[in-house]
Amino acid sequence: MPSSATQDKVITYFKYLKNITVNDIKQMYDLYSAYYENTSLDIFLNDLSKKTGAIMVVRKSDGKVVGFSTQQVLELDIHGKKVRGVFSGDTIVEQRYWGNNKLGVVFYRFLIKEKFRRPWVPFYWFLISKGYKTYMLMTNNCYKYYPNVAGNKPEYVEITKAYCNQLFPDYFDQNTMLLDFGEQYVRLKETVAEITPEMAASNPHIAYFEKMNPTWRRGTEMPCLGSIDVGSALYSFYARPMKWLRKQLGQHNPAGLELARKLEAERLAEQRSKAH
Repeated sequence: MPSSATQDKVITYFKYLKNITVNDIKQMYDLYSAYYENTSLDIFLNDLSKKTGAIMVVRKSDGKVVGFSTQQVLELDIHGKKVRGVFSGDTIVEQRYWGNNKLGVVFYRFLIKEKFRRPWVPFYWFLISKGYKTYMLMTNNCYKYYPNVAGNKPEYVEITKAYCNQLFPDYFDQNTMLLDFGEQYVRLKETVAEITPEMAASNPHIAYFEKMNPTWRRGTEMPCLGSIDVGSALYSFYARPMKWLRKQLGQHNPAGLELARKLEAERLAEQRSKAH
């Protein structure tokens, strides 16, 4: 009999929509409906049909889908200029498999592959953020992005408007630059991580997220954009090793993140105690 360690091993890979099977879809929807409310199979299928494919996280022992992240390649026309990008949709992973770094690796490979299909066309990563943690995926992994506490390029604002109008024309407010899907829209069952005054005061990115999306507690989502270009890639190759080196030397302590982790742990512990 295989050990629990063997059973827990997973494989992670990208699968184009045309190759996703009926059995894949059934397992994906079972996982999706366990984490989301106000949904149905029709809603899930309609959304999936618009995607290019999905990153699949599959348990090696029995082939069960334990996570996935849908991706959609977009082409936009911005005042006569062509741009391309990847929109990251739903990302769901069973809790026991959280921390699977391969999902990020596969996503990065997919981004680079799509970038080099047409290397001279500007290319971006698009996502929408209800909570600060999703927004910080952008701030921590992109050199040039929107919204940015250091200042926002008008070009990035225009591209963000374009992809929101293409994907969510009925829900996008160009004045607030937010998406409001309403109370009955598909949403996560769990609550979004809280922002305390201490966290906002100690981390400028968290504070800026709350400034740009002041109604996040009601469920409004903030569209984000990250530039995938040669300069950003070179910066990433430099910044990541330096961050690792500072960490090894005990010099890397991002402002507010340790406090955020501590407060989040306290919040979860309080929830568990109330449940008992």
